[in-house]
Amino acid sequence: MKGYKATDKDMRCRGFQFELGKWYEYSGELIECASGFHFCEYPSGPWAYYSNPGTRIFEIEADDVLEKAPEPGADIKRVCRRIKFVREIEVGGDKNTGYCNTGYCNTGDCNTGDCNTGYYNTGNRNTGYCNTGDCNTGDCNTGNCNTGNCNTGYYNTGNYNTGNRNTGYYNTGNYNTGNRNTGNCNTGYHNAGDCNTGYCNATDYSSGFFCIKEPKVISFDVQTKLTQAQFLKKYPSYLDLGVALLRDEPIEFKLYRKIPGITEKKLKALHKKFKEARKEK
Repeated sequence: MKGYKATDKDMRCRGFQFELGKWYEYSGELIECASGFHFCEYPSGPWAYYSNPGTRIFEIEADDVLEKAPEPGADIKRVCRRIKFVREIEVGGDKNTGYCNTGYCNTGDCNTGDCNTGYYNTGNRNTGYCNTGDCNTGDCNTGNCNTGNCNTGYYNTGNYNTGNRNTGYYNTGNYNTGNRNTGNCNTGYHNAGDCNTGYCNATDYSSGFFCIKEPKVISFDVQTKLTQAQFLKKYPSYLDLGVALLRDEPIEFKLYRKIPGITEKKLKALHKKFKEARKEK
């Protein structure tokens, strides 16, 4: 496979002397970061490990490469048994070390933005391939600040998301931490609604499985007939109670007596739980 390797000014790496066009072979066990010939997949990669004056970057050909799981980023290191130095990559242009760049400070090829270390990026500060946004470390992203692959939104850390701020995979909504959700704010999987913590729900706020009806709110361990939206509208004092539970001062029961399921005994027990939890921290 093709790769990139750094040497000092005399084409030495850790004391080993290399020459252009010559194959070198390692006879021992291949262990990443320990033995064998190491190189990076992308031309920007060696700069993550070598920055001394006189550092030279070469395109290499590698054979018998140790297998490893795919990972994002431009500094991916590999180890091989056989290696050949093909050509030196010259630093030139507007601080570009790759080819066909029209921006500045690129170490990959065919970038039209600035400070890219991958290939075919049209945005800035990308370390992957084919990104059209900024600050992406994966591949084929069209938004900004993504660390996964094939995202079209913003601030995604998973793969194949088309929404924003998803940390799971294959989400098309926003703020999902689970996988394959098409709604928003889901922490479960395969949900088509919003704010689900369960699995395969086509409704909202469900912690169950395969539900199409939104569950009714349980308040103080008592089942109500209200959806979450109905509960919040009918009992706005829940906000004040939530704040009061975060304090150590006694809570005045009469202020919240209309909230379903509440009793003075339950309120005191709930407040005690909150105070104990704070002390544990």
